[in-house]
Amino acid sequence: MGDRKRDRRRWRRRHRGIDDFRSLLVNFIRRRENSIAWPDSSVITRHFHPEEIPFDFKRAYSFLKIRPASDKFDLLHEMVARLRAQFQSAFAPCYRYAVYQVVEAPPASFRVLLDNGGSFVGSGIYRLLSGSRYAAVFILTVGDQIDAALAKLALEDFTEAYFLDGVAAAMTHGLLQLLKRDLQTEANKRHCHLAQRFSPGYAHWDLPEQEKIFSLLKGEEIGIILSETFFMTPQKSLSGVFGFKSKTAP
Repeated sequence: MGDRKRDRRRWRRRHRGIDDFRSLLVNFIRRRENSIAWPDSSVITRHFHPEEIPFDFKRAYSFLKIRPASDKFDLLHEMVARLRAQFQSAFAPCYRYAVYQVVEAPPASFRVLLDNGGSFVGSGIYRLLSGSRYAAVFILTVGDQIDAALAKLALEDFTEAYFLDGVAAAMTHGLLQLLKRDLQTEANKRHCHLAQRFSPGYAHWDLPEQEKIFSLLKGEEIGIILSETFFMTPQKSLSGVFGFKSKTAP
């Protein structure tokens, strides 16, 4: 009887040692994986001629608070059309994006891990990407020449500068639509659909996370500069993330 008890104790000690070793090995592998510098996904950059950008007059009216029922609508429409034509050459539309696989999204930390070793943190971006298979990170701009044109025009005619700002906002929106078209194609290749857009500074995703997007995409290479307070120059620039969700997902 005593021999059996001794054998059981020896067996338990031996297997506890095996379990401890297995645990150490698993933790070591996890730390090793986390330290790997994963290769970046291909970064895609596209430049456009201003005439290639779809211009939505209704979007411009919305930015400018113009009501089609206004008795001055025809006059205001003519001003928008004239300024668009006059300053078209000041626009230099460009965007850059990369698609990364979402490898983990532990709920306790609101941290989303990407396959290149990068991560985003925040409850808002977590809600978007925790149900996504991929994350498409992007930056876009219509260039800095329009900023200079706006500043100069504001000194000469503030009203026209205000309307030109609406034109620039509509051009930025048009560029975003082209980006979404390309990203939908990327999503289709992966048997996914394009989910909503999310940007730093909105809905519980802190603005300093902007720095991670610029680290991934090197915005300065296409003329977008991030300030110390995480705002972008030129003014008519956007950045953010789109989720790619499985077509079977809601």
